Amino acid sequence: MHSSTVITAWDENRLIGFARVLDDSELVAFMHYVLVHPDYQNMGIAKHMIEMIKEKYRHYLYLEIMPEEKKNAAFYQKFGFHIIPEGTAMQLCNFDNKR
Repeated sequence: MHSSTVITAWDENRLIGFARVLDDSELVAFMHYVLVHPDYQNMGIAKHMIEMIKEKYRHYLYLEIMPEEKKNAAFYQKFGFHIIPEGTAMQLCNFDNKR
């Protein structure tokens, strides 16, 4: 990946939302995460950050996200994301190496 975008949401001096996108500078952008503090959820903050991301990367061929939990897929579908047919999320975890 060549670059990244970070979007934050604040309530005065309190960080309440955070989104990060990694991209290859021309074709693919990967929305790494969209986080909103639990006290501020259901207020449209994530929606606003996602819409900002979609606007910035509107000329890219792909804007992708891989929710860590299947239950979150429906949230992203509201914004036009689709589950990739026959797609399989894969991961290599090096947690054991961090001890």
